[in-house]
Amino acid sequence: YLKWATTNNFISMLPGDTKHRQAEALLSTQPTLDNHLTPRDAILHYSELAFGEVAIKWLVETDQPINVLQNLIFMQMINLALCANNSVQIPSHKQTHQVIINLFKSNLHELHK
Repeated sequence: YLKWATTNNFISMLPGDTKHRQAEALLSTQPTLDNHLTPRDAILHYSELAFGEVAIKWLVETDQPINVLQNLIFMQMINLALCANNSVQIPSHKQTHQVIINLFKSNLHELHK
């Protein structure tokens, strides 16, 4: 059978030959990292011009007064964000709401002392 299969260009379907072909196919294909990679957001590169444009867009869209950019707390927030390694995780609406409520309660408790 094997001699006949070789001379007639026939692929042998014997179990041993099939396993051998499957093993060769596995070895001949290179595994990929596709399943291990996760997409990331595009990395923004800092420039004074880009920061100025985004700051002005933020002022307009949130109806902030122009002098808020010189606010000490705002500048502290920006300087703190500069120390982040990759990106800054902005708290959700619910998280922000809870922190504000907790701060209010804490300050109210301090007033009663």
